[in-house]
Amino acid sequence: MTAVVSARDRVRLGRSVASRLAASTHADAAFLAGSSSVGLGSATSDIDVYLVGAPAGEKRQQMFADDIRVDVQHLSLDTLESLVDRVLGTGLRSDQEGETLSEREIALSVRLLTGDIVTDSGALSALRERLDEHPLRLSRLVMNNWMLAAFFAAEDCLGLRQSDDPSDLDPAALAGRRALVCAGKALAAAGGDLYFGEKWVWRQLARSGPDGFPFPEFQRLLRDDPLAVDPQAGLTALTSFAQTCLIATATLGWQGVDVSRWPAWPAGSGPLRRSPAFLPRAYDDMVTLVQPAGRHFRLPPDTALVWGLSDGRSPRTVTEYALRLSKESPAFAGLTEERCRRITTELRQAGLLIQQGGQWGAM
Repeated sequence: MTAVVSARDRVRLGRSVASRLAASTHADAAFLAGSSSVGLGSATSDIDVYLVGAPAGEKRQQMFADDIRVDVQHLSLDTLESLVDRVLGTGLRSDQEGETLSEREIALSVRLLTGDIVTDSGALSALRERLDEHPLRLSRLVMNNWMLAAFFAAEDCLGLRQSDDPSDLDPAALAGRRALVCAGKALAAAGGDLYFGEKWVWRQLARSGPDGFPFPEFQRLLRDDPLAVDPQAGLTALTSFAQTCLIATATLGWQGVDVSRWPAWPAGSGPLRRSPAFLPRAYDDMVTLVQPAGRHFRLPPDTALVWGLSDGRSPRTVTEYALRLSKESPAFAGLTEERCRRITTELRQAGLLIQQGGQWGAM
């Protein structure tokens, strides 16, 4: 029977392996990455070692140390320098066309930034300092990746739940759960926890999720069977909570504002309610609300914020929330009581806010 090695001992072993490999391959630098190195892994997680600048060139290999799998990747320094250049030079504008970074490249960038440096000639530290000087560049790439993944999953869920075939409810539930997982990953990234793998989203939100975030409700929605009692209500609960996580990410998180400032996570019983048919995407210059296979609206960040706050609230409460948040970022600084009233009217006319309970309430 193989002995279980604690996560701390696993990191210690990984550092030892990385140091020996760097010396034997004449690598310029070495770092550990992956779940264990950032405090998320379990006692059965693999060890990921990156060797930078070894004369052998770029390649992957696998080995075992004390029955623990060690994945080793050899990279050139030029590869990492080019990657950092692209991260810092990549914008996410709504009118942007052309090449963007792949998931693998974004994940490697995160590993470079958060990995545990074992040996270094100074080049790795310099690259990390460059990334640290512009923290929103990489965090927006990570947020964007998960917002897009959540959008496609929610799109599948919304489409499948409209099917006349009862057997389509099972894939709808799977898609709804994935939408919420990806939305949780986006929210974790908005809080500065950029680790890329999906399976540790629970630990990420538990350790670095926003203050006041209803983590037990997040767990319950992912654990319970959404089809057990009322399938439509169960699926709606998944996509609605995902929508809340996404709009908090697309507004506060995207602007570098602490997502703990989001004033209320559960939906209220007030008359203003976001249309459940739209999901947010964030860009450097705006937020878009997209209806799968339907309409889309391009909104300034402050307008998107008012829409996001309208989750079962009265117009007066939405305005109070918005004015409080207007001090958090220049993107929201133009919010006044009059502007909030005008935005709410325009959102209602566009069908982005729907009436609940027969009354809109007073400002």
